[in-house]
Amino acid sequence: MLMTAEHLRKFVETAETEEMLNEYLTALESAVRQETHNTFTVRNFCHKTAIQNNTMLTPSLRIHSGDTVQIGDYLYTVGSGGTLSPELPDADCVEVHLVVYPPDVVMGCVDIMRYKLSKAANSAPEKAGIASETISRHSVTFSGEDAYSGVLGVPARLTKFLDRYRKARF
Repeated sequence: MLMTAEHLRKFVETAETEEMLNEYLTALESAVRQETHNTFTVRNFCHKTAIQNNTMLTPSLRIHSGDTVQIGDYLYTVGSGGTLSPELPDADCVEVHLVVYPPDVVMGCVDIMRYKLSKAANSAPEKAGIASETISRHSVTFSGEDAYSGVLGVPARLTKFLDRYRKARF
């Protein structure tokens, strides 16, 4: 998982429930991975194990409780004792890849969540800046949400941190 709801609450004050924040964070994580075409997996780490009753039979010393792992195309959160969440069918041998997000991606996502939660609380459009201004007859045009029409639905200034993690897709 990108971060827990408890970790997000350290930086953003909100009245949203834990379940709602977890859903927002899961959706944001998926959107970041799609937007950058980056899986954020540790390249030199691949652990092979069997899965039985939703538990890794031979857990790795590098995988700890609370970590995110990728098995196939899906992400799972590791619990205590090597249990996986959400449910995973039994398998004889699977490759487990450790997913680690850099700190600037995590903090950039905190800013995105702060923007989305404040926008939902205020429900008034935020004026990100002045796009153009005419002196005669005084007209001002503000750049707002439509400044960025990507998957994340936030202004471009909040997604600049993703540029260095984008991977070419052929």
